[in-house]
Amino acid sequence: MNAVSTPTAPAGTRTSAAVNTPAVTSPAHTPAATSTSAAVNAADTVAGTGRPPLFAPYTSLGDYTRAVAGGRGPLPVFTGPRTDLLDGIALAEEVYSGLRTPEPCDTGVVAGGPLPAALNALIRPLARHWVDDPHDLPDTGSVLLVGEYAHLRADAVQHTLDAAHATGRPLSLLTGRDVHSLSWMAAKQYARVTANAPVGVLSELDTAAPAPQADVWLGADDVHRLDVQQIALGRVWRRVLFHGNGKDDQLNLGQFTLCGASPAAAAPARPGPRCAYGLGCTKPQDKLIPARGIRAAELVLANCFSGALAGHTMYDPKYLILLNALDGPAQTVVATLTACDGQRPENLAWLTATTAAGSAALAMNRQLRDINPYPAFVQAGLQSSGLEPSHPHPRSPAGTDAFGPSGSPSPLNSADSTGSSGFPGPSGPDPADPAGGARDGAVDTNADGTGSREGGPAAPYPPLHRLGARLSGLLDSGLLGPDYPLRPRLRALADTVLRDAVRTVARSAPDAGPALAAIAAETKSLDLALAHRFAKHHDDPALAFPTYFGERSTAAAPVALDTPCACGRPLRSYRRHGRVPAIADTVQTVCARCGDVANAHTGAVELHVKAPAEAAAGSTLHVVVEAVAPRDGTLNLGIVLPLYLDARVGPVLRRVEAVAGQRAHAEFTLDLAPRATPQAYYFCPFAVQDLGMSVSRVHFTVLPRP
Repeated sequence: MNAVSTPTAPAGTRTSAAVNTPAVTSPAHTPAATSTSAAVNAADTVAGTGRPPLFAPYTSLGDYTRAVAGGRGPLPVFTGPRTDLLDGIALAEEVYSGLRTPEPCDTGVVAGGPLPAALNALIRPLARHWVDDPHDLPDTGSVLLVGEYAHLRADAVQHTLDAAHATGRPLSLLTGRDVHSLSWMAAKQYARVTANAPVGVLSELDTAAPAPQADVWLGADDVHRLDVQQIALGRVWRRVLFHGNGKDDQLNLGQFTLCGASPAAAAPARPGPRCAYGLGCTKPQDKLIPARGIRAAELVLANCFSGALAGHTMYDPKYLILLNALDGPAQTVVATLTACDGQRPENLAWLTATTAAGSAALAMNRQLRDINPYPAFVQAGLQSSGLEPSHPHPRSPAGTDAFGPSGSPSPLNSADSTGSSGFPGPSGPDPADPAGGARDGAVDTNADGTGSREGGPAAPYPPLHRLGARLSGLLDSGLLGPDYPLRPRLRALADTVLRDAVRTVARSAPDAGPALAAIAAETKSLDLALAHRFAKHHDDPALAFPTYFGERSTAAAPVALDTPCACGRPLRSYRRHGRVPAIADTVQTVCARCGDVANAHTGAVELHVKAPAEAAAGSTLHVVVEAVAPRDGTLNLGIVLPLYLDARVGPVLRRVEAVAGQRAHAEFTLDLAPRATPQAYYFCPFAVQDLGMSVSRVHFTVLPRP
């Protein structure tokens, strides 16, 4: 390849990557390795390396089986008809320079039907012990879940994921979009990354200074002014983390997009992003970065839903960024199962992780537990060779054993191996990380702090303690800027509440009644003003309270709810306690498939939403919102739409009178424009009462117009 200069590093960026790196080649145009149904000639060498190839593709199961049984030659890969896998194999020859004996998991289990015997022979050494069913897994030790992607259904393995997270046990997946991708993932586990490759972090969201442990660091400003595509694709990485907003099909990096679209065939009748309907990408086409083109031993996709398992995805597997990455050269891919609030602390936890951490995903989940107390990150592949000490692993000369240096065990010819393949057998789990408990009860009371019953469910006035805390959160936390239009009124109400909370007023019946009535009237008026702003301004800063307060809070242990999610799956709820008094306590409700489906101030209105999961462009989506208020009074209900959804809500706002503890009913319509782009969307019903905000998130898919 021709050499090109690497872009100049941004200020503060450390880079030990070579000044001259191979020219970027799109995976779609990467010279493919020659497919073969016969044994690969060990004397053949990889261009530019002078060594025999590490991997050999086989289109025939019989030839693949014989190659595995032979125990010599390059690592066999059963590609079958999947010629697109040849691109990943060709790139992997640049990423890896030798072989390793990977550290196995303690216990493994295969999901779905039986695997081909030869593939099973390569997988068995990756765990010390095997069980037949996930429910038979022991309570201790690391876990390996194996199976084709369609067989690792999220609903079936969620209990295993939750149990491992609760006890701090490493858990890895070995998977791929089909048996051929699974064969490719199995082969990559035995490869060792080339020495001296850099470690990188590319983040659209991190605005802080570069961390010294990274050889290449691109922060939020850098991704908007540098050629991220060239930096991402233009070198071999030891380990690399991409961090940005996104979904199960993409990760955003400024104008660039790490893309999940694959050459694999689409499944019939499954929805996809806009490119599935011939409408191109939301980002410039020339700035797409195919995930399968990243030349890295370990690849982290740090955005929401990047690793959603089967049954939890919005789109056809053809477009899933996790599966696209697994088809590439990475032997380890860390992704997210659901919604994730990972930020700089999790990036640094990954960056500083060592082999003692058990897995990169485990290190990140431990760091994330204070804001997302559930398994967010998941690791596909065993602990990567990128975490192992960097040193050359020379290959034996051509014509000798092609599977390892002289005098060291060969993965296909090890004396310690179990099974017929000759792959190596086993060579303690970390102690459990206990879940953080709640500092206090998860249920807030309606007491007003004065010892009276004025804050009860039927009281005509809002409880002063709760109202004062919400006012402090709006005014003193930094959530609302100094020019926020309602700030003067909110400040005046806060001053009034503070003045009338004095016991000479609050405990004096003749004075307390008029004072509380005046506070209630202004609170009711401000509720309406806030609701009008939310209905008209989707980006009103007050609506950012879940993230703003959540990043400044500590999460209590999740509690299972009796009410299921709109998708039918279980819900868990947990309280987030503000780290400082100005940060109001909030409650977040999560679904393993849909992510955070509800966020609210503690003690705020509870929302239940019913709506179809799909609607065609040009049609109308009917939405039913049922609200349960903590006290009698007026509720302000509406729906916020994302800016990129071409639709209108009717009516803009509904005001309903609620009885505490009973469901108040309201209906809305979403009129989808005929030219609404087919893809996955969400809408956000909201409620406001006593300055307490509740916001739900409901996912749905717009289909092409008939």
